[in-house]
Amino acid sequence: MTTNTNLTPAPSPSPDPQPKKRKGKPNAFADVLRAWESMLNAVADHPAELATVEPHRVALATSLDKAKQAKNLQESHGAGRQAVTQSLQEIVVEGKDQAIRLRNAIRAELGPTTELLNQFGIRPLRRRPLRHKTTAGGTPTPPPAPAPQPEVQGGKGVKEKE
Repeated sequence: MTTNTNLTPAPSPSPDPQPKKRKGKPNAFADVLRAWESMLNAVADHPAELATVEPHRVALATSLDKAKQAKNLQESHGAGRQAVTQSLQEIVVEGKDQAIRLRNAIRAELGPTTELLNQFGIRPLRRRPLRHKTTAGGTPTPPPAPAPQPEVQGGKGVKEKE
């Protein structure tokens, strides 16, 4: 009997692959303001189609102006920074609510499936592509054949023997 003294440890199983990173909602203050400005600019580019969302656009533009003023005030004042930061957080919450309302109004006006929604940072609804099952060689498998139906005997009832 020979023993193998040159044993190497078995390679550890590879860890789960990294999940795909999804582009989330903007969290940084600058990202939020940039998203609001982008949406407001996109609404300004389509005034005829989006005339009914004007109140929502004005509300978001007001929140954007308030947020910018509060940020400037926050940066210029060192001592009262905490109070300004709290009011800035309240303004951002209000602005996010206005942005949601504007997005929903745009989606309602243009329809949920139009590709024009991409310009406003809204994903349009799309149909899912059909997935076909494939074999190991990559060729699609034929659809399964329907199960055969039992034959029904016509005429007089036939009793089975017990």
